[in-house]
Amino acid sequence: MLACGFTFVAALAVSGLPAHAYTTGFAPHWVTVAAAAGGALYAIRPAPRVLGWVAALLLLWSASGIVLDGFRAFFAITGIPAGEFARVDWPGLVKRAFALAATALVGALVLRDLRLPDGRRLGYLAFALGFVYPTAKLYWSYGGTLLRPDGYAQGFPYAEVILCVIGAAGSLALAQEWGRRLPRGLVLLGGWTGAAMLTTMGSMSVFGTLSQLAGLTDGPVPLHDAAAVVMVGAVYGSWLLFGLCVGGATLAYQRRPHGGRSSRGPVDRRRSWTAADGERTA
Repeated sequence: MLACGFTFVAALAVSGLPAHAYTTGFAPHWVTVAAAAGGALYAIRPAPRVLGWVAALLLLWSASGIVLDGFRAFFAITGIPAGEFARVDWPGLVKRAFALAATALVGALVLRDLRLPDGRRLGYLAFALGFVYPTAKLYWSYGGTLLRPDGYAQGFPYAEVILCVIGAAGSLALAQEWGRRLPRGLVLLGGWTGAAMLTTMGSMSVFGTLSQLAGLTDGPVPLHDAAAVVMVGAVYGSWLLFGLCVGGATLAYQRRPHGGRSSRGPVDRRRSWTAADGERTA
């Protein structure tokens, strides 16, 4: 698989370069090398599915940080003053972009024959998870102190609320019948983009913290501060679960008949849709 091969080569190429400060806690290069090799092996020859799952998860961790790279690249390219936030780890960005592509391809192979849970339930669960982070920011902005980070001084979280509304609407589009009347390509693009952004951001801190706890890597989380560890787990863990649910709901949406007719004739809208095999069942 070319995506895994490019990821493997990119990880080896950047392994000797100095690390940028903002990449602390990102997946080590050796993790990316091992994940790319495992993903390629799973793709080109019969191998246990567990190898595919492990490779996909490690590739996902390897891709984590790509959203931060993107924001930094935006400021660096446009020239908008952003100070330190305009500095970009360009070689690392390329490696993480290849890792994200490899994650999608290996994940597609792993999920190809997998029976999914009910797509509507995944959509509704994604809807609920989308409120965790904005609710926490609202609580802190109004003076709440439970699990609030030290030095927190942000005002009303306008951006988070807007993103919450977008995420909620997108999750419901994947779960409810009116979503089938929207342009299919637009819904799929939004679903897969949201899943990629959320899972990479969530895995960045969740996997990074776990590796930090295991002593495998350094990380930005102060492990001596129990509240900080719980906060990272709750906030970024919710992002990871949110992204996985969005991804599952999007795959279920992609598998089911669209437009009111299936290849076997008219679709009975009175029947409930289960995403087990992409067909409508009684």
